[in-house]
Amino acid sequence: MSGSIQDMNNRVNQNRSLKPSNRARFKDNNRDNIYSDSSPALTKLNFKTVSEIELKKIKERIKNRALRDRNRQTYIFLFRGQ
Repeated sequence: MSGSIQDMNNRVNQNRSLKPSNRARFKDNNRDNIYSDSSPALTKLNFKTVSEIELKKIKERIKNRALRDRNRQTYIFLFRGQ
């Protein structure tokens, strides 16, 4: 029975080592900002805008590439995998 208690103590020590330390990581005391859910400065993402025709071309290229890769993998699996 003493083995299970030792395992429990080891687990407690391991979990303690995973906790964030109290050491200051910044010049000021900003530890609260590290683990908060809300970010004070949200960055707005700028996506490239394309026309509908160009978007269809891009989608078609992606589909063709996926089909080509799938066919290549099937060929390798069926004929080269023996």
